[in-house]
Amino acid sequence: PSLLQAVDYESTLLTFDPTAAPEKQAKVALDQAVGSGNIEQLKLVLGQITQHLPQEAATLMMHALRSVARCGNLGMMQHLLAQLTGCQPGELFNFLKYALDGAAEQDHANMMEYSLREAEKAFCPSYPQHFHELVKHAVNTAAGHGKLRVLKCLMDQTTAAAIPIDYEAAVLQAASSGQAENLIKEAIKGGAAYENVILMLLQALPVLPDTAGGGLGSRHSVKTAAKLQLVKSYKQSNPALF
Repeated sequence: PSLLQAVDYESTLLTFDPTAAPEKQAKVALDQAVGSGNIEQLKLVLGQITQHLPQEAATLMMHALRSVARCGNLGMMQHLLAQLTGCQPGELFNFLKYALDGAAEQDHANMMEYSLREAEKAFCPSYPQHFHELVKHAVNTAAGHGKLRVLKCLMDQTTAAAIPIDYEAAVLQAASSGQAENLIKEAIKGGAAYENVILMLLQALPVLPDTAGGGLGSRHSVKTAAKLQLVKSYKQSNPALF
């Protein structure tokens, strides 16, 4: 039977009517294949999309890239990226953004490293600016979702490769999505391993709105979160002193 038939995608609790638009049914079939971890099933669904929905193939590939990255399945990502061989640089750039988004959303550092490594192979040295823009996009996305492990991974890589990143923009992204406080608290909990993230967040504080007693994302709010977490972490490491 066709793998594009209506299916129940348990992870989203969505059920599509058989009369739903074919592209919506295809997205559900893709998600089911990705969730199964079965590359052969994914290949079958992609093949049917190519055959029956060629006009939607690019959009559905973007959906597949993000879904696979969210799951952290490196084998499936390798297969998907192999399908993009021969794409024009601009097209490949857009496809890879979806893979990076998925990795950042679920804090999959290994997937982020792999996706960026493949992006570097594709764009350097002919299109280095494309690669740098993808790295910047990944940093901002990770910060905006408050994903500490991926953010640290990206900071380590950009430092090693001397890629210039506007971390103030990343902190503003985190603040605007209500994640700056969570990031600095989790980084402090992580201790010395996250020292570069802590310093980056503290150094970028001046760009945040200076609202005394203000709301989430304000300079006051982030500083207060940092101070409280420092005290809490110190108490946990030195309980005899309290």
